[in-house]
Amino acid sequence: MKIVEEKIDKFTHDIMTDVSNQRNKIMEETEKELEAIYEKNELEYLSKAYEIIQNGLKNIEKEKNEIISRSIMDSKRKILKERNDIINSIFKNAETELSEFTQTKEYLDYLVKMIKDGIDNIGDGDIIVYISHTDNNHLDILNKKFSNRIVLEDKHTKMIGGCKIHNKSSNLFLDDSFSTKLYNEKETFLTKCKLEIE
Repeated sequence: MKIVEEKIDKFTHDIMTDVSNQRNKIMEETEKELEAIYEKNELEYLSKAYEIIQNGLKNIEKEKNEIISRSIMDSKRKILKERNDIINSIFKNAETELSEFTQTKEYLDYLVKMIKDGIDNIGDGDIIVYISHTDNNHLDILNKKFSNRIVLEDKHTKMIGGCKIHNKSSNLFLDDSFSTKLYNEKETFLTKCKLEIE
């Protein structure tokens, strides 16, 4: 019986060894599969994380650029407003000074020369000279100095001073009124003073 027991022990041992080897083999295969799954998932998660980070960076860059653009536009708007306020103030002061000049003694001589030069430039013909309604105190003197018809401009027409001359024969019109000259200066002021905003 001892031999049978030995055989049973050997058989049991062989089976246990075989089972153990199979178990080890299965464990190794399972570990390899789990490691492959882990590496695959790790790479997939890392790719997703990288993509999330890149999208986040793009969004941050986009938001940063939008904030910078808004700030630049706000600054330009403020600069434009300030520039326009300054220009309006300058031209309002210039208009006041021109209006004050029309009340001086020198203005009549200036107006006479302006009318004479304008008539010379516009040529011969049926000429009408328009002066500001505020210059009505000079109307008699001007009518004595010039043979052309001198007319007061409508009081709703802003001239400040100066004159407008119309040659009806050649249909030419010359506007030497202070308000037109001031307006023309205002139009070119930004370029002349290099105050343009890019």
